[in-house]
Amino acid sequence: MRKPFLPGPRVVTGGFRVVSLDVRLIDKKVLKDVIELVKPHTPQYCYQCAKCTSACSTSKVLPDYKPHLIVALTRLGLVKELLNSGIIWACSECWKCAEYCPQDVAPVEVVIALKNLAIAMGYKPPEDLKVMTKNVIELGYISPPIEVLSKEFEVYSRSVLGLPQLIKPYINVETANNLRRFFGGVYE
Repeated sequence: MRKPFLPGPRVVTGGFRVVSLDVRLIDKKVLKDVIELVKPHTPQYCYQCAKCTSACSTSKVLPDYKPHLIVALTRLGLVKELLNSGIIWACSECWKCAEYCPQDVAPVEVVIALKNLAIAMGYKPPEDLKVMTKNVIELGYISPPIEVLSKEFEVYSRSVLGLPQLIKPYINVETANNLRRFFGGVYE
């Protein structure tokens, strides 16, 4: 179970949720690093309209994933709470949030910066991401070819369906080593 990424007590009054934030949770060194990483994406321009969240494919599947809150918490310096929650790894990087943002904040860019920071700080990504990375390096695709299951529970391979076999993209040793280095914190 993921930890909630809104710290502090929650008090509901008159239909509004008030969140009390403990400033002692803010790590000033991490905040400085994050500000440098996300500065080009101007998160300070976000006025919390939540259009990014309304467009987000991930938030439709995971109601706890709210790009506008990730931007707000990043601005507040509560980065460690975001990283500890693991919620940043849910972003599918579809870029809809960037298209819908009236302020051109691009929450996806903030999330990518947070993912990079997480790896640099030693946080481990979810196992699924490691498997996908390994597949890209070894197969050239994010997932291996799979068989299809019909409504009658019959299994069909690509050849039975008359589809050509997938050809593994040519990846020379140098490229594979570059990919391993690039995905270093994820792949190992």
